Amino acid sequence: MRALIRFPIIHGNEDMGKLDNIVSKTRTEEEALKHQAVVKYFWNTIENAINNFALDFSTLKVYQDSLPVCGKESEIVDDTAKTGSQNYILLQSLRSKGAKIMGTESPALLLEEYELMHQVYQPINGKSPPNMELAQNLLDRRDGYIAKRINETLLDGEMGLLFLGFNHRIEDKLPSDITLIQPLGELTQNK
Repeated sequence: MRALIRFPIIHGNEDMGKLDNIVSKTRTEEEALKHQAVVKYFWNTIENAINNFALDFSTLKVYQDSLPVCGKESEIVDDTAKTGSQNYILLQSLRSKGAKIMGTESPALLLEEYELMHQVYQPINGKSPPNMELAQNLLDRRDGYIAKRINETLLDGEMGLLFLGFNHRIEDKLPSDITLIQPLGELTQNK
């Protein structure tokens, strides 16, 4: 049996990388402060929930939204944690307890996502921004890759932690022998 604990996440500014400046310009100062407070509260809630599980960190695999399969996962975690990202600071903490941080996403699909987000937030004059259907198709392909990656790397008897944004839907893409645990409640798809 395999089990996966899924935490829906909210990305902080520090998690956005080069998109941070572009996205930040879309918020007023008050909205930015509220967002920071929500992110901080949310990550504290997740950390408390993890601490309430009796986890064997030596067999725990951690899967992270937007962390590419690239062989440099530890460097990415450390570099992003240095920016103050609560998400990545938590990843470092879990790693220091013995958990294995797994590359989770396709680098090619993440690059597509970056380009798409750039077009959404900084459209080129005369060119209409991408439509929602295109964005949803990309998200579906990312979710398929994530589910496949988890299936291929989470072994029998192991536990996984998955930090994945609210808009992702991998529940139906996971094999039936992976027990999905959602401590913050099940997510519903709004269509």
